[in-house]
Amino acid sequence: MSYPMIGPRGVRAGLALALAFAAAPALAQDFTLGAGFTPDPQVGSGVTGGDGNAARFGNGCTGSIGARPDHRIRVTSPVNLRLTVTSDTDSTLAVIGPSGVFCDDDGGDLLDARVDARLDPGDYQVFVGHYERQGRYRLELSELVGGAGRGADKGRYGDFVLGAGFMPDPQTASGQTGGSVQATRYGAHCSGVIDTTPDHTLTVTSTVSLDIRVDSTTDSSLVITGPGKVLCDDDGGGMLDARVRDTFRPGEYGIYIGHLGTAGEYTVTISEAD
Repeated sequence: MSYPMIGPRGVRAGLALALAFAAAPALAQDFTLGAGFTPDPQVGSGVTGGDGNAARFGNGCTGSIGARPDHRIRVTSPVNLRLTVTSDTDSTLAVIGPSGVFCDDDGGDLLDARVDARLDPGDYQVFVGHYERQGRYRLELSELVGGAGRGADKGRYGDFVLGAGFMPDPQTASGQTGGSVQATRYGAHCSGVIDTTPDHTLTVTSTVSLDIRVDSTTDSSLVITGPGKVLCDDDGGGMLDARVRDTFRPGEYGIYIGHLGTAGEYTVTISEAD
């Protein structure tokens, strides 16, 4: 969880938000859009949060949200969409619909949220939440030409929430390999030493084929546990690094990054497999 920022940076952000609200015309609250939509961006506004908890949508979703969505999006044709929050508080964002559950905390600027997602036709709910206190926000929806976007790095020991067609692709997170227990606790085909709890949680919202690979400074190993499966690898990624390719059904999975020999730093990268 992140905490509110103060000082000149925060003052500038607050001033920018105030000017953005002042300059905006009557803002749309619900949206109907598809590929090539205009005008771009489309804009909504409101007050963050409520009495609910975004965690009801999955472990990767955070913050206080309202009982009802702040906005609805009707998608008429597949579109690569970026939803960006600008606020005077520590905002969170959840988008729920046919393509899955997409959540973010600090993927935007300062303490604001941003979601990049490929949305198939259908109706979506948008919840703009917060940590600690309510605030005003501005929400912008813009098309991602070619599906490119930033904000893919989940940071140190970050968790993943994704499904088929997820964006950004790839997504990454980092940490230190290993722990105090043997990976063989999950089967004789598992190797290395791992931590007692997962380094990362992977929440799969719709069936998807994934390529999960490790780049490290040591001889890494990989263990993935979840509904009906245990996947393990040692050197499948080339050199001394681990890699797993498999199809994942909806559910929650634990990702353990281990090592053989000495501990080291790693980056884990998740891409949709062809």
